[in-house]
Amino acid sequence: MRLFLFYFLLFIIQGFLGTLLAPWPAPDLFLLAMLTLIWRFQAWQLVVAGYAIGLLQDVIGHGEWGIHAFGLAGAAMAASVLKAQLSQRGTFTRSLLFLAAFVGKWLAITPLLLWQTGTLSSLGGILRVMPVELFFTLLASLVIIPWGDALMERTLLVRRNDL
Repeated sequence: MRLFLFYFLLFIIQGFLGTLLAPWPAPDLFLLAMLTLIWRFQAWQLVVAGYAIGLLQDVIGHGEWGIHAFGLAGAAMAASVLKAQLSQRGTFTRSLLFLAAFVGKWLAITPLLLWQTGTLSSLGGILRVMPVELFFTLLASLVIIPWGDALMERTLLVRRNDL
């Protein structure tokens, strides 16, 4: 129940932050929600979960259908590839996974946005949005990812005690 409330709270806060920070981009809490699942799911499951979370983001109204879904699937792939190379779960590892996921998201989204607009002039808009979103998402990740990890650990402990 706590995990459900955690994700529900993230989705509610995303809407408020989008309105509060306008005209700047809000932190991508959907990306952070996907990253909290990285130690719990296998790579293919994380990509599917990332796509589903991104599709939920698109359905809620934060973009054209499929753009964020494809971006979060790309983020999940990039983070999963890096996670396979790492052996520990510390703060440095979380930071690297966050950066890999953020870069993977924008590497997936950028060609789609350029294709949708049909001009290279939208690249300037992407370059204006991406650093601000990185800054706000990085700030939010300092609180949300450790909180999500703690909830996941507590869930695993409860599950082990019930066996």
